[in-house]
Amino acid sequence: DVLLSPAVRVIRALPVVSFILFVLLWTRRGLVPVVVSALMVLPVGWGNVGRGIRETDPRLLEQARALRFSRPKTVRFSRGKVLALIYLPSLRPHILAALTTGAGLAWKSGVAAEVLCRPAWAVGTQIVQARDYLETPSLFAWTLVVLLLSLALEKLLSALLNRINRRWSP
Repeated sequence: DVLLSPAVRVIRALPVVSFILFVLLWTRRGLVPVVVSALMVLPVGWGNVGRGIRETDPRLLEQARALRFSRPKTVRFSRGKVLALIYLPSLRPHILAALTTGAGLAWKSGVAAEVLCRPAWAVGTQIVQARDYLETPSLFAWTLVVLLLSLALEKLLSALLNRINRRWSP
């Protein structure tokens, strides 16, 4: 946390457009939306998971020490099924919140990156072309496509997270 928190704070503070332009200078055009989306989601995940670790019930940790749990035993995976004893149950709501918030942020920042870097066959590229040619109906149509895809992604993510949540439950 001491090592990486300053970098995460910088990522959180800088404007999305700056990241888009820097990444556009340093990578291929097609990678820009992916890298920018990951960079925008990183502080959300870092903050939520870090908070979850800090808010883990100290009485559970004390009990784990009293029972002489090894560190791996406090978070353990076995046969594809999660058998977390301490940390994963404490982190579950924070991870789910990070995934839900991060998905929307990744989607919006990815489309913004597409608008600036214009990769072939991207929704953001279509939005820019509609703007450039003053095609208002096309601009509304592509905006509607973004909205519908975002809602579908949210519904899919929600179903997936509910399934994972049931699997994590005791």
